[in-house]
Amino acid sequence: MVTGTKNFNTAPPKKNHVIVGAQINDHAAFLAGVPTKPFFTDAEIFTRTQVLVTEYYKLDTLSNFWDVYNVEAEALGQRIIYHPAGLPDIDRTRPLIAQPSDLDHIHPPDPFKSGRLPWVHEVNKKFLELTGTLDRAYFTAPLSLAANIRGYENLMEDMFQRPAFAHRLFKFICDDVLLPHLETMRKKTGIPDLLMDGRDAWASPPMITLDMMDEYVVTYAERLRDKLDKNLITRGNWGDAKSRDPERFFSQKMKCTPGSLSVSDPDLFELGPDRVKAYADKHNLFVTAGVDAALLCQGPAKAIVDRIKFYIDKFARNGQ
Repeated sequence: MVTGTKNFNTAPPKKNHVIVGAQINDHAAFLAGVPTKPFFTDAEIFTRTQVLVTEYYKLDTLSNFWDVYNVEAEALGQRIIYHPAGLPDIDRTRPLIAQPSDLDHIHPPDPFKSGRLPWVHEVNKKFLELTGTLDRAYFTAPLSLAANIRGYENLMEDMFQRPAFAHRLFKFICDDVLLPHLETMRKKTGIPDLLMDGRDAWASPPMITLDMMDEYVVTYAERLRDKLDKNLITRGNWGDAKSRDPERFFSQKMKCTPGSLSVSDPDLFELGPDRVKAYADKHNLFVTAGVDAALLCQGPAKAIVDRIKFYIDKFARNGQ
């Protein structure tokens, strides 16, 4: 995985090699032999395990990724299923907002008391204690949070048939749910400009159109950034190869994560790294290249090494 981002305090640490990181959550619990429920609810277990896994794999960046897509939804009252093995997940049979009128009865979560929001603060605190540094904290980006509490199919119907309600939902998510939570994370860590790193896997073609990307993803990422006094990004979008216009999608992602461009397999391999690098060079962007999770899981080892070498050769030989 080739990493690097430019603005918003996301520049990679100075190294004489390509920075390598990994998005690790339930795999860390598996390696340590820790049951997933305490892993995702006990801050001491979570942080110490993630630090050990970072050292085990000799990663350049701390593995501090929790089950990001669940936390704010759970704090709002969305039911979460804690599986005996693997990631917790939204109960997709019971969306919190089953019909638009349900929004009238939803109360904003208390950043200090609701769900696992206090657990997140404790996790950030313990990472600071264990490592002496914290370069970011995670949250669910607006569209992905909307999909998780409304249901994907319902949300798509809202966007097409009830756009006024859809925008009301997004404003509630930004202003009443995420903004207080993100401000509290900064206050609790004592880092007033801590990077807020939002994840938005639902905001990916073909699950959304590029027009939806403009209207609901870029718009509300910028709304949050403006209200939070900068230093906020949203990313995790995939589907570049299915977008019908990858360069337009790149430009949209660049607005959500200024200064960098993240493209992962299988889209990266399908589009080809030359196309991605050409866009990145034109706009002076650092690139994060994500290696296929299936390849990492299934191997063989030589294929993994060859893929990573291929991306390093294509992206990193000019120091970018």
